[in-house]
Amino acid sequence: MVGGFVLAAAMGAVVRFVISSYLNNEFPYGTLAINLVSSLVLGYLAGSGIGEQWALVVGVGGLGALSTWSTAANEAATMARRNEGWLAIAYLALLVLSGIVMAWIGMQIGQGR
Repeated sequence: MVGGFVLAAAMGAVVRFVISSYLNNEFPYGTLAINLVSSLVLGYLAGSGIGEQWALVVGVGGLGALSTWSTAANEAATMARRNEGWLAIAYLALLVLSGIVMAWIGMQIGQGR
């Protein structure tokens, strides 16, 4: 299980780096997309009743390394330093609210609804 966890975490981190490298230019679209997809998949895992070991490997290892709330916070702080405070607030609000919605949708899909 430890090997699977490490592999999932490594894959999640690499995918995050690649997507962010391509999509984070003027606005952190990559970080936003990564966190929303991670919320959707984690919601699906929670709703599907996946086994505890798989939930740890995929949810904590893979999705934990893929999603990046610390990067989102840093991006918002950078926006604020550039006198784009309202954009930073809007970005974080969008991230949190849409993340909750995506997790709920994932749970509905995981439960077969």
